Order: sequence, then C-alpha cells, then structure tokens
Amino acid sequence: MKKKLAFGLALLMALLSVVSCSETPSEQTDTNTEVVSAEAEAAAAEEETVSESPNWDAVAKPDLGGMAINIESTIHEVNFHNKLDLEELTGERLDDAIYNRNRFVESKLNCLIKDNPATWNPGSVLETAVVAGTGEMDLAYGLIEQAGGLITKGYLKNYKELPNIDMTKPYWDQGALENLTILDKMYFGLLDFGFDHYESMTVLFYNGALLNQYQLEDPYELWVNDEWVIDKFSSMITAVSSDENGDGVYELGTDVMGLAGREYWFQPMLFASDKSLISWDKENSTFLLNMGEESFLKVAEKISEIYVPGNSDHVNYADYDLGRTAFSEGKVLFYSRLMGDYKHLRGVEDDYGVIGFPRYDYSSEESYCFVQNPGTFFLPVDVSDDNGDGQDDYPEIGSFLEAIAAYTYDYTLKEYTESAVIGKGLRDQNSVTVFRKLIQSRSFDLMHAFTFNGISDGFCMAVKSGEGFSSTAQRLNKAFGKNSEKLIEAILQN
Repeated sequence: MKKKLAFGLALLMALLSVVSCSETPSEQTDTNTEVVSAEAEAAAAEEETVSESPNWDAVAKPDLGGMAINIESTIHEVNFHNKLDLEELTGERLDDAIYNRNRFVESKLNCLIKDNPATWNPGSVLETAVVAGTGEMDLAYGLIEQAGGLITKGYLKNYKELPNIDMTKPYWDQGALENLTILDKMYFGLLDFGFDHYESMTVLFYNGALLNQYQLEDPYELWVNDEWVIDKFSSMITAVSSDENGDGVYELGTDVMGLAGREYWFQPMLFASDKSLISWDKENSTFLLNMGEESFLKVAEKISEIYVPGNSDHVNYADYDLGRTAFSEGKVLFYSRLMGDYKHLRGVEDDYGVIGFPRYDYSSEESYCFVQNPGTFFLPVDVSDDNGDGQDDYPEIGSFLEAIAAYTYDYTLKEYTESAVIGKGLRDQNSVTVFRKLIQSRSFDLMHAFTFNGISDGFCMAVKSGEGFSSTAQRLNKAFGKNSEKLIEAILQN
C-alpha cells in the first residue's frame, strides 16, 4: 500500500512538473495580466477619487469672523438672471441653487452676504459712499458702462492689488482679463458670482419654419463649415422679406422681414470679424481708434449695407419688443437680442435656433462674441474694518469672492447653463453647441467699459448713412485723443 501511494505521489509530482514546464508562457502571461489589472485598478481608483469640485476644494476658506459682505446691486430684473441672493427658496431650480450656494459659503467662511438690490445705478451709490468716506459698501454690482466716470475720479480699487485672488482661475472671466486690463490694472470684477456676463452675450435667434419655407441654408451648417459670413446673412435676410398684404409698405409685425431686434451699436459683427472700434496698444500704452483702418472699413461698410435706410424693407430695429413679438409669430427670420432673451420665447410655436453673428470672412482665425454692457462687480477705494482686525477688509473681500466664484464654477454654473439656458431656452443640440462655443469666445468692449460714448455715436451715424467712416474717424480722433489721455493719467494715478 505504501509503495502504491509512493508511486502515485511520484507520478503526480512528475505530471505537475510537466504541466508546469509546458504552461510556463501561459503563467507568465497571467502574471503580466495581474500586474496590468492591478495598475488599471489603481488608475480607476485614482480616477474615482478625482473631485467634482476641484476649484472649491483648492480655494482658501478663512474664517471671516462673522463679517458682513455688503453689496449694492441692481434691482432684480425679471428679464435676466441678475440675482446675487434671495431671501428664501422659491422652488425655481436656479433660484434655489443660488440661495443654497450662498448659505453654504456663509457657513464655511463665517460671513454674512448682505445684498441690497435697490437701485438701477449701483455705481452712483458707490460714488456717494466713497465721497462720504463711510466705507459701508464692500462691492457694487452694476452695468459696466458705469465704470468710466468712477475710474477717472479715482473711486475704484484695482483688483490686482488684492493679494489673495487669482484672476487667472477659470471662474474669473478670461476674456475680460485680456480685454479690459489697462496698464496692468483691472477694475472690473467679471466672475462667476452673478450670471449677467453670460446673459449679455449677443446672439441671433432664427426661425426654422421660415428657413424651410424659403429653402434656405442652415446657419448652423454654414457656421460649422466656416461659411457663416455677412454676405450669406444678408442674402437670407433679403430672401424672406415679403409684403404680405401688398400695400407696398413693409411693416414689422404685419409683413415678413429678415431681421429685427436690437442693433447693439452695430458691434456684434465687428467683433465676430475680429474688429473693434477701440483697442489698447500695450506696447505704447495708449488707446487706439480703429475706425479709419482699411481692414476695419471693409467690415463696417459690409455691415452698413444691411442697415442703411434703403434696406428698410428687410430690417427693422426701431422697436425691440415688437421685433420679439413678430419673431414669436413667425414673421421675422433673424431676431437679434441678448442670450437672456430666451425667457420670452418659450411660447414660440415654430422651432428656432441660436447662432452667433456672422463674420466678414475667415482670413482671421479669431472671432469673438460681443458681450453687451454686462453687470460687473466694482470695488470701492474705501471699505471699512467690519471684523475688527484693525485693517481694511480687502483681504476678506478677496477671499469671499474667490470662494463663492470657485463654488459657483464647480456647482451653480452647471445649474444655470443646463437647467436655465439649455433646459428652458434652447430647443436643439446644435444651438447648445453654439452656446457653449460662444461662452468660450466672449469679448468685452473698451468703448462701454471706459465710456467713450461719442465714438459709438459717430460710428452708428456712419453705419446708418452708409458713408463717411474715414471722415468721421478724423473728426472724432482729436477729442478721442484728449479723453483717452485723461483716462490714462487717472489710471496711472490710482
């Protein structure tokens, strides 16, 4: 029995040895597979630990000692999402997201947000507070056009002086940082706390039923194929215009027209064509008036061809709200308005799309979405010491802005884009694609930000008349030079 058992064990060992030798390559493969699997599992585990809120996680959250952040803001406007805070939950997803965001940030920083939406001109309230020397206001949230006089008078603080903010972070508007920084000073707080710098993007809404009826090309396909140019836009406007009642007069709301809505000082197609009325020359530290340049003139004259009085059969921008009504009733092909106007188009029966403004041509790689007079945060030069540390509250204000903007970018911005704009305003995936692209190409106007109103008036007159761009530029240049020198001097002194 023992011999049989010994023989059996020897045979088993021999068989195992043969199997072991014959399967060595396979075993090696299994070992490698185990190593690869382990690496994959580790990578997967690491991927799972990547935070959904990297900006909020990284931003500093100091204890602000219970201080109040006093904000003077614009009256809540039903047409746009310009609310910074709410007193209670409303049941609206975005409103509730804003309310919950603020309460959460308050709890983490030990502060109190005191928003006072009581005026149409927070910049004027800021000026009064600075002159009085009360230091009672920490921030003002008003339209960007309110800045020019405040900068010249020396009433605004340069954001870049705050040691604890990082304006290169994605929750600060990078287009604004590029466009509006002058002499390395930045007076505009365009960051993800309010949403008006998204709401104020200029866009074209277009009627899908009219496109089909007149067998016109799809603006989105033209945009995708780098063919969305002013000439195409102009031909489509002309193609649909129709005197419906045959009275020989084109009337907005009665007849079919190619274009209605707001003209926005004729800026959107300039910006789409990589042109602007005013630019900043960093090398020579001066403002430039571009109206007389040959490349600018080509674009301006092409825009003028659309808007001159001789084309009144196709275009009407005299009555903004009537333009919206006419578009809603299917009697306008293109409706020019701000992105936030989608709130008024929910009842439109025809399908509509959203597209950016066309450009002159594709000779330039750059094309921008013109942002019309958005709300921005102004920082007064005089703030108080609310937390009693013996110093002004600029560091605390900076920490607050960084924290609430980081949280907004990681969480609340998604609620704005997906539930408000996309969920309620955009009806097709193509428009969603355009919207997301336009967000990345926003650009801001020096003319409004630094109050060069005379330049915009002169340019508008030239567009409407269809002539005199060069002569208008020559006429405006002298006054422009004086005003810009005065502004530069004020910025250098601040």
